[in-house]
Amino acid sequence: MKSLMYHYVRNFNKEYPYSNYLDKKIFIKQIKSFSKKGIISDPEEIFTGKNKFILTFDDGLRDHLWVSEELKKNNCIGIFFIPTLPFEKKEILAVHKTHLILSKVGGKPALEKFNYLLRKKKIKNLINSKEKSRYVKAYKLQKNIEETTTFKKIMNYYGNFEIINKILNELMKYFEINISSRKFYLTKKEIKHMVSLGMVIGGHTHNHILLSRLNYKKQFNEISTCKKLLEKITKKECNLLSFPYGREYSYNRNTINILKKLNFKNAFSVDYRNINKNDLKNKSFELPRYDCNLFTDNLNNEK
Repeated sequence: MKSLMYHYVRNFNKEYPYSNYLDKKIFIKQIKSFSKKGIISDPEEIFTGKNKFILTFDDGLRDHLWVSEELKKNNCIGIFFIPTLPFEKKEILAVHKTHLILSKVGGKPALEKFNYLLRKKKIKNLINSKEKSRYVKAYKLQKNIEETTTFKKIMNYYGNFEIINKILNELMKYFEINISSRKFYLTKKEIKHMVSLGMVIGGHTHNHILLSRLNYKKQFNEISTCKKLLEKITKKECNLLSFPYGREYSYNRNTINILKKLNFKNAFSVDYRNINKNDLKNKSFELPRYDCNLFTDNLNNEK
């Protein structure tokens, strides 16, 4: 059984030339290809279908409304993991401000302006050396230029949360990026529509923050708040979760204990391999997922 992880599924936008995304046409080709072995078509068979694909979509992006309708056309379903802070504050999450900046100008200009702001503001306590060494493997497998990788690591993994968000706001303004939360994320109404199409809604925490950097109480609040808000919207139990950023260093033992306490059934991380019986039996809160981009090869040769 293969579980795939998706984020942005869209067409090229000249305003964001450096964006990492899966083209809609490629997505449709993937669906047709995967259907030959079978894509999960019912919530009850998510972890029971043999040789089937489980398609998961992170971040609650507006892209996923089109995705859900395309899946419905092909008689299959997806699991959509949604962060809930945008419903409360109507603003773009820090992780997506990072994406937008990099997508518009690339890594080098973003990092140069970021370092300029640090010097100008005389900020010296942005990075904790212990945290930096702890997450040294982050993005190791990604094919990013050095500046892009450095920028993402600081913003997502070991920068001071409060300082980072303030600087991201300044960078958004400097690079003239002005997009509303309403246009970037799914609305409550759209999520309800997706549920009516048979899609499954799971949690992606409240702030989309690195859980392993938080103590037990803050992690509990991140996960429980997300669960309550999504259940209020969907009128269904939210018992699936995917860890923001994924991989083993994005969560810890406290995270697993909280999931058990809140009666979650399964959680997804990131590990490029199939889900096996041992995973389902002994590591149900650390299920592996492939990056969807690993399955684009040879699609153009398929009829």
